[in-house]
Amino acid sequence: MKNPLKAQLDQAFAAAERIALLGCGSHLRGDDAAGVVIVEALEDLNGTQGVKTVQIFNGDVAPENQTGGIKEFKPDLVLLIDAVDMDAEPGTARLISSDKIKCDGVSFSSHMMPMAILIDYLIRETGCSVMLLGIQAKSLDFMAELTPAVATTVKTLITNLQEALTA
Repeated sequence: MKNPLKAQLDQAFAAAERIALLGCGSHLRGDDAAGVVIVEALEDLNGTQGVKTVQIFNGDVAPENQTGGIKEFKPDLVLLIDAVDMDAEPGTARLISSDKIKCDGVSFSSHMMPMAILIDYLIRETGCSVMLLGIQAKSLDFMAELTPAVATTVKTLITNLQEALTA
């Protein structure tokens, strides 16, 4: 059975030669760590050149602090990876285009800046495409581990991203 999310990643990456992955979240808030756990696992791809040139950025709770490095890298695509609330089953992962991210000026995440504002800034400053790989969180409890559903999704996404970026 074909993995639809993997197919979406393959399609998104097909149009880009230079890809920046920006993991967001906090190790201190349970499932909010999903994005940073993924990019930490992919750090060995940093600077990889082959079919694609990949740069990994760990944005932690202040992903806007990575914008200088992202601008310098000059990506065709920035893939933000973050735990989100999509009103879905915990562990559900979706690839969301930047035009589907709403900017209401309020952030209910662990980040300093609302995601929509960060996305808008990256698009304006780099001219690149921006997508969000969102993972539905179950628990954002302080000092909690990833929940089993999110941990399983994170493991699958690490494999999917490795394959899509090195194919």
